[in-house]
Amino acid sequence: MGFFRFRKTIPLGKFLRINVSKTGASVSAGRPGATVNIRKDRVDGTVGVPGSGLSYKERLSNRGCVSLLAFVLLTASLVAGAIACIT
Repeated sequence: MGFFRFRKTIPLGKFLRINVSKTGASVSAGRPGATVNIRKDRVDGTVGVPGSGLSYKERLSNRGCVSLLAFVLLTASLVAGAIACIT
C-alpha cells in the first residue's frame, strides 16, 4: 500500500533552509556534506559525501529548543567554513 508525501523547501540564504512537510516544519543549517535539521521534537545531524548518495544520519537530541538552535547554527557555520576551506 502506498502513501502520499509532501515536502517544500524554502531557501533563506546560502546555508539556511526552512522545510515544510505534511508532518510539520523544520529548519536546516549547513551545506552539502554537513547538515543539521531542527524540528519541534528532535534534532538530527547528517554527514555525507556530496553527489554520491552516501550519508550518515544520527539523532542528536530528542527535543528541539531555541537555545539548542543557536548552538547548532553556530556549530554548522563553523563546520561549513571548515569544509569550504578544505575544498
